[in-house]
Amino acid sequence: MHGGFPAPNSQSVHLRLERRSMSPSIQWRRRRLTLSRVIAVPALFALAPVAESQTPQPFTRFPAVSVSDAKSALAVRDAFLGDMDDLYDKVIALARAIPEDKYDWRPTPEVRTVGNVLIHMAMAWYFVLPAAVGGKMTTDWPDFPEARTKLSAITAKRDVLDQVERAWGYARNEVTAATAAQLTAARPDSTLRTVKLPLPPRMRLTALTAMSWQAGDSHEHRGQLITYARSVGVVPPWSR
Repeated sequence: MHGGFPAPNSQSVHLRLERRSMSPSIQWRRRRLTLSRVIAVPALFALAPVAESQTPQPFTRFPAVSVSDAKSALAVRDAFLGDMDDLYDKVIALARAIPEDKYDWRPTPEVRTVGNVLIHMAMAWYFVLPAAVGGKMTTDWPDFPEARTKLSAITAKRDVLDQVERAWGYARNEVTAATAAQLTAARPDSTLRTVKLPLPPRMRLTALTAMSWQAGDSHEHRGQLITYARSVGVVPPWSR
């Protein structure tokens, strides 16, 4: 022992002497390489197929928490809308910046393509987001399974963008129109089951938990699109 700690072995002493002999620029390059490896590992896990699902999956750990007064309900709605507006602006700007010939790009065969991710977000905005605030889901399709089948077949960039824009416009109108009474009484889990959107049997959602789910899911897919874009050489417009 050395001062209460194990005595340094010859290998550790050699490594310290080696670092001291390096120039500051070399030391910095080594630190940067180490940092890039630390960042790259979780990024690879983020692209792993295990994280993929064609149906939005809410966290079963979400407590069924709700707001009980009108002022708080409307404050939550407005904060949520502001965050989602910013997210949508970035998602649509990035979607427009990605070339059409990259809309079928995916990092591995098991995960979604660029176009798939955008359509997935549109589906949530047609169904889950309106239900989250006690609003009306789209009636363009009789139920979620049929919408998923029809929308998933869309691959052309122009058509994908059209669905994303329409879905957000629809969802935003429903959120903006949501009253305090709707928000405090909403049971999105019951509403979503009426259109056959598969949810865990014991899942219970209030407006607050459903909005939290939607915000988290949408931000997750924005991050996914940023990673995809960078992978095909596209710099997000807000980062230029």
